[in-house]
Amino acid sequence: MGIRLLKRIFCCVCAAMLLLLFIPAETAFAEDKYPIVYGDVPDGGEICATLITEEEDYTVEPGESLWKIAEKLWGDGNGYVELADDNKDLISDPDMIYPGMTLKVLRRGNIITKESRAAYMQAGEYLVNTPYGWTVGISQSGDAWANFTWSGDSDGVIACLIRDKEKETSKTVQDFEECIRKITAYAEKNYPKQVSELEFEHYRTENQDGALGEMYLYSYDWHISPEYPDLICKICVGLKLTDHIQAEFVGYAFNDDIQSSVRYVTATFEELYDPESGEEFTVNNSNMDIQPQVEWEIPGMFNSFAYVDEFFGSLLEAVTGSTEDDSSADKWTNGYRIEGR
Repeated sequence: MGIRLLKRIFCCVCAAMLLLLFIPAETAFAEDKYPIVYGDVPDGGEICATLITEEEDYTVEPGESLWKIAEKLWGDGNGYVELADDNKDLISDPDMIYPGMTLKVLRRGNIITKESRAAYMQAGEYLVNTPYGWTVGISQSGDAWANFTWSGDSDGVIACLIRDKEKETSKTVQDFEECIRKITAYAEKNYPKQVSELEFEHYRTENQDGALGEMYLYSYDWHISPEYPDLICKICVGLKLTDHIQAEFVGYAFNDDIQSSVRYVTATFEELYDPESGEEFTVNNSNMDIQPQVEWEIPGMFNSFAYVDEFFGSLLEAVTGSTEDDSSADKWTNGYRIEGR
């Protein structure tokens, strides 16, 4: 792949996960390592990527100022500077706004790292920052496997799927509200007891070179077994769309803020392909794959629920010695297997 990396393959990922299986859900989570900062960058912090929220309309109400609006929307009146700048065609004086005026509202936040140096991977046509200190390897449990993962020991695992951008993916996320509805309905139908706290994010991203991209994330709690109610894994899935690539990342951890790490990796993914080079483009030979890839109602996006179900279901069977044959009505069976019955 042309990557200069410290390639320490950790085939013991499953063994490590067996140990993590018995960390209680109430374990204190680590501090957000890659926070989104709105406003001034703190001392010692470095901007990795800028996240821009979707544009919305806001109608000014009587008695409101830009400061009050920013405080109302974001909890910080200092955001009035962004409001004024985004509406400079309407506002010549930030102190002169009037009721009924329609403002364009969006928010810019920076993902910050306090690490002394950034760790990144470059592979031909793309580049991505990786959590510093994490190692590269593979993971497998039952029929679920990923042949390129990052592991942060107790910080979690992120599996990578890099492929050529598909037209149906762009079509799917074009109406992200509808996409959210479909993902939510799928989880409620197929995994009503396993999935909770389902949340979504959507940003336009801008890296330090000015390159743009679209980023979508959803995260949820995965309840591994009703027999172990404290056994809850945090899942976060990131999708980054560039001009020619769709990069998907599935992260899971028991005792860390995996959402922050997946957001960081997804936001910093960058396409390097130069169309003027005349070379035929593809990243489908990059050897970054996640299986199983189970069809669902959201075309073009990886089905993380089926992957997580198989991975942790098989892992739990290995730990407890239970099998699908001795499961009773009050135990769960892998969701995507149920669909075929």
